[in-house]
Amino acid sequence: MGTLIMGDVDAIKDYVFESSRLPQIRGGSALLMRCEEEVRRRIMEAGGTIWVARGGFFLAEVPQDQAPHLIREIHEIFDRHTLTATITLVSEEAPPPSPPSPSPSLDGWAGRLARASPSLTPFSRRIAFLAARLRAAKEMKSHTPFFETFPFGRRCAICAKRAAMEWVSMPEGLTPACPVCIQRHTAGRQARRGIRRMWALWYDQATGQPFPDQPPQDLEQLVAGDPHGRLAFIYADGNDMGRHLMECTCPQDYRALSRRIFKGTYRAVFEALRDVLIAHHGSFWPFELINIGGDDITLLIQARYALPFAIHFLKNFERFLPSFTASCSVVVADHKYPIRYFEALAAGLLSQAKAQARRGGSAFQFLWLPDPIAVEEPELLLQRYEYLEKGARVQLTARPYTLSQIEELHQLARHLAELLPRSQRQRWAEALFQGVLPSVSFIRYQIARMPPGQQASLIEILNRTRALVASHPSNYLEFWVEDPSTNSRTWKTALLDVLEWAELLE
Repeated sequence: MGTLIMGDVDAIKDYVFESSRLPQIRGGSALLMRCEEEVRRRIMEAGGTIWVARGGFFLAEVPQDQAPHLIREIHEIFDRHTLTATITLVSEEAPPPSPPSPSPSLDGWAGRLARASPSLTPFSRRIAFLAARLRAAKEMKSHTPFFETFPFGRRCAICAKRAAMEWVSMPEGLTPACPVCIQRHTAGRQARRGIRRMWALWYDQATGQPFPDQPPQDLEQLVAGDPHGRLAFIYADGNDMGRHLMECTCPQDYRALSRRIFKGTYRAVFEALRDVLIAHHGSFWPFELINIGGDDITLLIQARYALPFAIHFLKNFERFLPSFTASCSVVVADHKYPIRYFEALAAGLLSQAKAQARRGGSAFQFLWLPDPIAVEEPELLLQRYEYLEKGARVQLTARPYTLSQIEELHQLARHLAELLPRSQRQRWAEALFQGVLPSVSFIRYQIARMPPGQQASLIEILNRTRALVASHPSNYLEFWVEDPSTNSRTWKTALLDVLEWAELLE
């Protein structure tokens, strides 16, 4: 039996999204994929076996005498290709101890681990102990490579963090750049393989014709078809995948399940893109697929395609991977908003979606920033959807949603956009902030002034919107529902969510 080696790239998103320039993002992703390919090749040359290698994480079994040397080589591979990105690596030093006998004196995490350990297979216990060592090694890491920057040196115009060493040719002219940004820029401009190549080949085979547009060279070209220049950052991840992997009884099952998950995920992504972009007309792709790392994806796309893509992806994920579900988060803002804030907000929203998914099924959470601000905690931004009215708590959102709910939300947003002009939808949204009774009075008055046929359609939309909060509410007022699950009196509505997506779909 060989020795298991487990590795995980440190702060991978900090490296990829250090700059908001699309070639830098593309180049960072390409360099990490290049490192992954070289690690695969080196392990196989050493007589080892790759069990999984996706999205910055890998697990391999190698000859015991080769493990220390391979760990040093893998560190050197990342240092050479990325200059600043690092990877944490751990290997087995001894077989994991025998599972302890559960004891009444063990409580908390100690008791939980003791009770769970006997149910694990020998291979699963090896993985569990190695994963625990990896987490501990990441927490104890105290050194990362850096470039010393003196106060009197010219700063890199791309990252604004390190000293510029060379001039590179950009669309705006010669630009001073640091070695790290130069390396990412070169890789981004020359990228012809990886996920972009996979998408182009898959589309060609699936439709019998090449994808009609070209990859965007920057974020402005990516959102060129959106009249408002709005960009959506999508972050999706499978639910409870670790538990499924820990149920594998041998390395072969682990590798087979990992491959099945990856193939199902990228097929779900590509088919969702094809279905959403079937009517797209433009000179450039309206998206940039940054990463498919096993069961998680990171994607930039025009805002008007974000909700349809999320729906298609979640449905495809469940279709291609039966018994599995996924969570998805979307952040929408102006394309000039720093990508690192997009990513931080999307990660926070994904945690909220996963909390919803634990109740069963796939889940979705989103946030739209009409006026972007430098905040990384979505909870602070979601507070604008809450206020107090005469001692009652008012919530203007019913997020997060299940898959069936966002399908309904999408339909309602489309119908509302067809029935009401943008100016009137904005007045409805403003009325919601005035209170429960004032908003009901205003919206009912606006509906009463419309033709009978349009009145019936709008009333149906309001009733279906109420059902997004509760199918059979015990107490409600038009499109408002009193939430009985809270200690204090709380009124909730999903109408503002419908109004926001009606705006974003245009």
